[in-house]
Amino acid sequence: MLKQFKNVSVGYVPDAEVEINNKKYLIHGVIDKEDIEVDTDGKYPSLKRVITPSPERIKNGCPFQNECGGCQFQHINYDYEIKLKNEFLNDLFKPFKLKNKIEIVPSFDNLHYRNKCQMTYKLSKTKRVVCGLYEEYSHNLVTVTDCMLQAKKANEIIKELNRVLTKHKIMPYDEKTRRGTIRHVYIRYGFNSKEAMLTIVTNGEMFPGRNNVIKDLDKEKLGIKTIVQNYNSRDTSIVMGDREKVLYGPGFIYENVGDYKFKISSKSFFQINTIGMKKLYDLALKKAEITKNDIVIDAYCGVGTISIFASKYAKKVIGVELNKQAIVDAKINAKINNINNIDFLADDATNFMTHLAKDRTHIDVVLMDPPRDGSTKQFINAIGHLKPRKVVYISCDPRTLKRDLYLFFENDYVLKSIDAVDMFPRTLHTEAIAVLELDE
Repeated sequence: MLKQFKNVSVGYVPDAEVEINNKKYLIHGVIDKEDIEVDTDGKYPSLKRVITPSPERIKNGCPFQNECGGCQFQHINYDYEIKLKNEFLNDLFKPFKLKNKIEIVPSFDNLHYRNKCQMTYKLSKTKRVVCGLYEEYSHNLVTVTDCMLQAKKANEIIKELNRVLTKHKIMPYDEKTRRGTIRHVYIRYGFNSKEAMLTIVTNGEMFPGRNNVIKDLDKEKLGIKTIVQNYNSRDTSIVMGDREKVLYGPGFIYENVGDYKFKISSKSFFQINTIGMKKLYDLALKKAEITKNDIVIDAYCGVGTISIFASKYAKKVIGVELNKQAIVDAKINAKINNINNIDFLADDATNFMTHLAKDRTHIDVVLMDPPRDGSTKQFINAIGHLKPRKVVYISCDPRTLKRDLYLFFENDYVLKSIDAVDMFPRTLHTEAIAVLELDE
């Protein structure tokens, strides 16, 4: 059954709330004030067609958007996306009465920008090996041939890998029976170095036919520098297992960002937008105003990217990261770039900062780029005891940033500015940079 709705209301999230049989439902992929037709059959109502399209709607968006749910803005033009993001950020941080409006720095490329790509595998009805992305809020796999956010080289490698796996009858993992070999594929691509790393996540150590797979992929000259097999036999939705084996090449790739070179392993954290990363770090460090006599903490440092960018301005940088492999890579990255004024430590950031506060260590500037969940109260309280003159908080979720800012206010810090960089075009996400100074 089809039902029409006129002049629908849509906020920042491009979902229209409609009422059907006294129940409210969200319809994805809609623009404010459009007239739409909804298919009410099936478990959940869905958008059938747009009767009166908004002038902001585009026709060449992703065909998988409504099923996959990974991209929320593929149906609108990019300028309008930036407008929506600006409105969202300024409304979110309105209580802080900022002197200037937040103006997000747009992305240079808003498609095929992801250097980190991940696919999950299944066997199609025609007995071919296919892959895709999970449907939003479910474990239903949406078969995707060309993801519009993943690097074009990654899409090319995935297509060829699927052909090779089908050719050699290597079965995908089945969640119900827990049988099969291939669970996920994970690709890192260096946009500047042109190096690719292919990680194949298998259901345990057994990978029958892997030598044939490697041989066939090598013939295609796809630019794959290394292939890693990761073991994951657990009954879990977590993608990567704890152990892995290098099947081909050195087990890592290099990427160049600005004047620096970085080693990246399969499990290392690295910003997914390479070009946006340099914009983000340049802006953050400009705001940090680091001087040659400063001791700088880089919390949640990953493979040491921003630590290395900051090192040329500071007397000393201390990078801390829980992921031990990332710290191994960070130390190598400092050595590769001939940098001697950084110490990298494997530790929980909150634990590390708490001990610094107990020891009353002198710190001048803190750079922090926590996970999407944000930081912790203990971490921020430790900063309150250390009293660095400036904190630059880089956040991939402005909502958790807003929550954490109130904790900084309780520790005698004042908010000086918020800036933003569009690191995740075509999605709801963005990176914000908050600058805090000690209120003396």
